[in-house]
Parts: sequence; C-alpha cells; structure tokens
Amino acid sequence: MPELEAALTRFIEQQDLYNRDFGLFTDHEIRQRSEVRMPPVDERITLSPELTYLYSHYEMIDAMAEGTHKMKNAAVEIGESAVIYFVSPEHLARQQLGYRWIIDGGETVESSTWPVHHIVIANVNDDPLIVDVQTSGSPVYAAFEGGEPKLIANSLADCFHALSILIQGALLFQGETSDEETFETKPEYISHVMPSLTDLLGSEQMDAFLEYLSLR
Repeated sequence: MPELEAALTRFIEQQDLYNRDFGLFTDHEIRQRSEVRMPPVDERITLSPELTYLYSHYEMIDAMAEGTHKMKNAAVEIGESAVIYFVSPEHLARQQLGYRWIIDGGETVESSTWPVHHIVIANVNDDPLIVDVQTSGSPVYAAFEGGEPKLIANSLADCFHALSILIQGALLFQGETSDEETFETKPEYISHVMPSLTDLLGSEQMDAFLEYLSLR
C-alpha cells in the first residue's frame, strides 16, 4: 500500500512540525506505532485494507482519555481554522452512533438508511468524515449541517495528502489562518493552498473539502 504509506508519512511529518511550533494540544495526535499491531475493532464493523493499514500502523493518542470513559481520539489542527478529531479504532462503534446506529424508542437500532459500508472515522464540529470501505482506495466523504455526504477525496491516501497541504500552508502562515477581526479564513491562505488541492482533488472535491472544514 505504497500510496497510503507515503501519504501518511507526509502527514505525520507536517502534523509534528505544526504541533512542535504552534499546536494547542499535547499528547493528542496521530503517531506511528512502534510495532505493527491491529487493535480490537467491533466485529460488526468491516474495515477496508486502507483503514486496516492506518489502524495497524498508527495510533490515535489522547492522554486525557486514558483511564476514563471518554471516546479516545486524536486532534488534527489546521491553523486556527479547524480541528479534526480522528477516533481511535477501539471506539469506532461509538463513533457510528447517530449514523449507522440510532436511538429508536429508547433502544439502539441499526438505521435503515445509513449504508453499512460507510464508516465514520472522524468529525469536525460533530459533522462526520466517512470512508467507503467497499470501494477500492477507500474514498472519503463528508457530511455537514445535516446534508447528504459529499465526496471530498477519491482515496484515503488523497485525504491525508490534502490534510498535509493544509497543515503545511498553516505552518507557512505561522498558524494564523484566520482574520482576528472577522474570524474568517484569510483569503491569502486559501489562495496559497488552492492550486495544490485542485491538482490533487479537482475543483469540486476541493470545494467540498474546504466547505466541510469551514475554511470557505
């Protein structure tokens, strides 16, 4: 899985550089495992080869969740503008609540409308980041403000490459990606990352990705 391996290597590099200089969180990131190991995942959840690679080679660090009932996740910062919370594989079932599993009459039941091959792996402001585990490459979708999921990356590898571009841009702007008066994303930051994102994702997916992250 060389493409995903390369994407994750690049992502970890940019994440660590950003967190070293500007990160708000400590011990709350994605780290490479010291040895390849697959943590337990709820047997009802099917993983794609890409998600299996991600979870067996990388772990979601969340020091504040240790010894508690808090859902363990890793925080990925994109400057001042967005934080994506990637859930630990051990808690994937909990992350599906409200999507694949819903509350009906006080009981947790499987949704009749949510595709079982859509796995929510992360969220931004409680909006889900979704992987299609039955399609080659594990395409990534995002749903926001209760709308239908939109395709934001043709593969999990492309998703992590896109995050690397955004974090690298935030590094260039010293973490200051938002206007301090309007709180909107700085146009010059968007102008900086757009060409690389467009080359990677195409304009339609790029627009959906930026909209999901509330960057536009």
